[in-house]
Amino acid sequence: MAVAEGAMAERGLDRALRSEDPHHLRRFDWWAMGLLLAVAFVLRFFSPIMPNFLSGQLWPPVTDCVHNTPVNTRNQLGTLCGLAYPFQRNEAPQGQPPNPPNGQVFDEIYFATFAHDDLKGISYFDPEPPVAKEFIAAGEWLDGWFRATFQGAQGDYADLGYNTFGWRLAVAVFGTLCIPLMYLLAFKLWPNRWFATAAAAMACCDGMFLVESRIGVIDVIPIFWIMLTYLLLILHFQSRTPRRALVTLLLMGLAVSIGIAAKWIVLAAWASVIFFLVARPIARRVAIRVGHGNTTWSWLPAKGPALPAGTRLLPYLGTAAVALVLVPLAVYGASWFPFFLRGQFHSLGDIIVYNEQIWHYQSTLKATHPYASAWWSWPFLIRPVAYYYEYQSLGVDPHTGQALVAGIVNLGNPIVWWASIPCLLSLPYFVFRHRSFPAAVIAVGYVTQYFPFAKVTRILFLYHYFGPLVFAILALAFVLARMQRAGPVRLQLGGESYALSTGWLVPAFLVLVVAFFVWFYPVWTALPISGQAYLSGFPLGKMWLRSWI
Repeated sequence: MAVAEGAMAERGLDRALRSEDPHHLRRFDWWAMGLLLAVAFVLRFFSPIMPNFLSGQLWPPVTDCVHNTPVNTRNQLGTLCGLAYPFQRNEAPQGQPPNPPNGQVFDEIYFATFAHDDLKGISYFDPEPPVAKEFIAAGEWLDGWFRATFQGAQGDYADLGYNTFGWRLAVAVFGTLCIPLMYLLAFKLWPNRWFATAAAAMACCDGMFLVESRIGVIDVIPIFWIMLTYLLLILHFQSRTPRRALVTLLLMGLAVSIGIAAKWIVLAAWASVIFFLVARPIARRVAIRVGHGNTTWSWLPAKGPALPAGTRLLPYLGTAAVALVLVPLAVYGASWFPFFLRGQFHSLGDIIVYNEQIWHYQSTLKATHPYASAWWSWPFLIRPVAYYYEYQSLGVDPHTGQALVAGIVNLGNPIVWWASIPCLLSLPYFVFRHRSFPAAVIAVGYVTQYFPFAKVTRILFLYHYFGPLVFAILALAFVLARMQRAGPVRLQLGGESYALSTGWLVPAFLVLVVAFFVWFYPVWTALPISGQAYLSGFPLGKMWLRSWI
């Protein structure tokens, strides 16, 4: 009886605390996340979306289908719609095996194929951990099951789902979930709805987020787990009870573990988590003073318990060891189960040998590539990667008479990427001048996801900036929201004083972001447009820099 009463009292206290918590989600937040989820879903599953009047038709008013496009390895032309489009043209000489073997775009030739191999029990070597490919394999299997169950298709589920829609399904789901997750991450980091709305809207309207969510490559999957790890870190610090602190710590360990088993870049998030867990008690106990007199800069101990919710030290340390050491080791080991199942591995030593081979491959690769780019160039959006380009048989633009072309370039939204640079540089000001915890999280996240690439000797590509991009967008949204909240800008002109409102700053910038999104949408989704519109430079074409081609 006493236990039940204690539990009821704890729940009542929890409800009371939530009602006073500015981080508590209100009805607006749920509606906002629902709307963002819907928009992200439509953009990923139904692009390329185009009004039909552009092709001379009036009905239906909007279509997501592309006609006269390759639909099989014999280069036969037909119609593909939504996520199933595009299908890469076979470029193999007559009599040779199809290349790509099944219409794969860019690195789908590896990841989609390896995912199918997982389902079929075929051995392979891929210099990445297996979990992301296992998610892709789940999408292939699910699509095959759907075709067999509801469309009467005959055959093995793995083979039925081995198609452009099947191997893009899981990626599109993760990419869709990243958008409301960005809102939730931003709002829990700082309960300012303009900040959360801006961050999620800019992620939704960014080309990198869109492109990497619509082709069967692995990159958006670890990005999802990075974002979820940081969200759980924040929820952990905001825990109201010791029990919740320990539960969120375990969930955070599980999220980062799955991410590491998807791609090693998530190790940076793991290191960041440990940094913040250690830094919190230090920040609660240590004071720093630099200088003297009026020029003194001081960092006084922060308020609150050293450990979240005042959790006792020994249970906390034990749970942290389980969450951040044992769980990652267990999840990483379990992720190789398909390798044991098909007989490619026979002992734990085989996992070690395979990972040594991954490390050797990643650290000694000397290949070159025309779309490779230096790590320092990524924020400036100098050299994106062209994933797909089709210039045959698509038809003619009815307005210009020029031949239509279609392409996919993992080009970020220029206004988001370029505007984020000064915002990233300003983060130390907010950290040290205003002791801003959100700015500290964003800065540490960006640094740990970005600067390790400076030591990588193999060729690199713009999509390696995907991890830092999450925090670049958060930095831009954070600075814009801070500027908007700071109040009017006061100007002195000719002896007169004027106050310029900043209440319009975030919405006005988001209008520009959406305008840029609409402009570059064709080169992110392979929507057919005239060759001149695609290849021309600024301002009439899409290739503003010659290095974008």
